[in-house]
Amino acid sequence: MSSFEVPDAKRSGADVMFHGHRFLLRAGLAIGNVFAWIFVFDYFVGLSGSVARAFAGVLIMYALSQAITVMLTPVAAAHLRRGTRSALVWALLLSASAFVILGATLGGLFNGTESALWGIAAFAIFLGAYRALYFIPYELNRANTEGARPRDRLFYELLLALVPAFAGATLLTETYAPVKLLFGAAAFSVIAALPVLFIPNIHERFSFSYAETFRGLFTRRNNRILRISFLEGAQGAALLLVWPLAVFLIVGGSYATLGIVFSVTLLCILLIRIIHRNLVPEFRRQRSLSTHVTFAVSGWVARFVTGSALGVIIADAYAYSTHPVRGTSVDPFVFEQSADAGSFIDEYTALKEIGLAIGRISFAVIIGTFVFLAPIIVAFAIALLLAAVSAGISVSLARRHEAAQ
Repeated sequence: MSSFEVPDAKRSGADVMFHGHRFLLRAGLAIGNVFAWIFVFDYFVGLSGSVARAFAGVLIMYALSQAITVMLTPVAAAHLRRGTRSALVWALLLSASAFVILGATLGGLFNGTESALWGIAAFAIFLGAYRALYFIPYELNRANTEGARPRDRLFYELLLALVPAFAGATLLTETYAPVKLLFGAAAFSVIAALPVLFIPNIHERFSFSYAETFRGLFTRRNNRILRISFLEGAQGAALLLVWPLAVFLIVGGSYATLGIVFSVTLLCILLIRIIHRNLVPEFRRQRSLSTHVTFAVSGWVARFVTGSALGVIIADAYAYSTHPVRGTSVDPFVFEQSADAGSFIDEYTALKEIGLAIGRISFAVIIGTFVFLAPIIVAFAIALLLAAVSAGISVSLARRHEAAQ
């Protein structure tokens, strides 16, 4: 894998465009990613009259989305030789299409239950395709703009933190609010494609063929990559799908309260990040292995024991503030998870992205099985406990590998 350098004369303009693109997309995802699966869950509850069946339905659609990501990631990586720009544009159009389809489905465009289910399935497929086409090119472009972050980044993060509260208020006061919000998320995705046209079209060679990508993932040499990515993916499914649904039930199905809880949590995370950056910048790096594992597990334990909106805020703020620094990164503002801290390193980044998706699929299948074998509250509890165990094991594996290098 070769490296690509943007000429200094063009770099500043490209940096502005890239960060502008990312802010616009994150603004849309702060609505779409945060609420879309909750909308699907709420729709399934109304359709089936059962929280358990609705939860199982969401898990099935989520697993379908991740399966599409697994199948298309090698294809997207192979097309890096044609440049990142077209891949990003197509990914953004797929993201917009996903939210439009879901909005149209929830708005009653499709007549009949079967047609509505096909609409939600199409949403899952398009969202999975967006992720496959977006993250490798995005991470590659990000590596070339990382040195020029916006000066007002804190201000932009503050705006993003307020988006869930705005969405919650909209859901409380507006008619057809879910449709409007999803169409708004789609509009942000389309607008975010415009700055992409002005960023460098980076060409890279991806040395694995489609079959080699999957063979390489399951070889003995890459066992560590698969194990860690799998466990991180399982945590991602718990954090980005199961936990928001649990919070939705904790707040009694109130979208307004849900939006406020998410926004207050994000504001607390911003404050904690400032404190860590200025007062204890070396604290995380000085932790022992046992301390890392304890913090990783205790964050999930805090979520497990909470039962109120205030408890959710405290648990999430604690979990994110003690989140161990490792290869996989989670963006709490837009409910996204990516390999190698969001930077494309080499072909193995693609393997890690596939491993993450496989972990999410496996987690959804396991929890979906428990939905049919036990009460719904037990399924949620098992999901959080599995996430805690996965967190502890993955941190231990990652830290031991770092120590061995």
